[in-house]
Amino acid sequence: MVENEKDTFFDHFSPGRPTKFGSWLVKCLQQGVFEFAQIQRGSSVLEIGPGKGVFADICINCGAEYMAIEANAKMADALEKRGVKVLRNIVPPMPQIEKNFDVVVMIDVMEHMDNMTTALEVAKQVYKMLSPRGRFVIYSPDYVNWKYHFFLSDFTHNYVTTWRRLQGLLISAGFDHIEGIYQSNHYRGAMCLLISALASWLPFGYLTAMFPNSKLLRKLYKLQTPFLRRVLICGEKLT
Repeated sequence: MVENEKDTFFDHFSPGRPTKFGSWLVKCLQQGVFEFAQIQRGSSVLEIGPGKGVFADICINCGAEYMAIEANAKMADALEKRGVKVLRNIVPPMPQIEKNFDVVVMIDVMEHMDNMTTALEVAKQVYKMLSPRGRFVIYSPDYVNWKYHFFLSDFTHNYVTTWRRLQGLLISAGFDHIEGIYQSNHYRGAMCLLISALASWLPFGYLTAMFPNSKLLRKLYKLQTPFLRRVLICGEKLT
């Protein structure tokens, strides 16, 4: 990837200001990821693909030692202005970092890997970067629930993610004590299954595909996708 392409990587995401409701949804779901990751004050955390930095703010506010890897120039600039240490890099490959981490987090990132080989390469590289008892946390769409939305919602989705596939990925990379949950935004358990089932049946995806220039349908579809089901899963490095 040439330099000017790297600078605009993921610029297809809407640059507009999010609504208060949208911001609240994002904060709720990422707070859930934070609690699942068991991050504590003083924990060293690396986030791959921090986006607008919502998870970064949660980590910093709790007193964690936070670092990010971000490919998009605008997002990296915004994070650095807030005092976040950012490595500007497209993953893979993982950049050389002279330290180990207690937690490495990928929120809505693993599905952007080119294929299974690339995803496994990243997981193995993360394993080497973790301290003993370190945790690799992945939050990604559940293709079983998303179906056509998986590819319609983002043209960079390539690696199909489900609970079984992510579990196999972590096992193959050497992780132990693998555990996970389903999450629909910040809902879990029976409520997650109910809400995500309803969200997958809403017609806004079909309508957006039929009428791609409709701003109203795009907004409605952006409200639908956060409630589709995600897999929140982690593996632990024992040695």
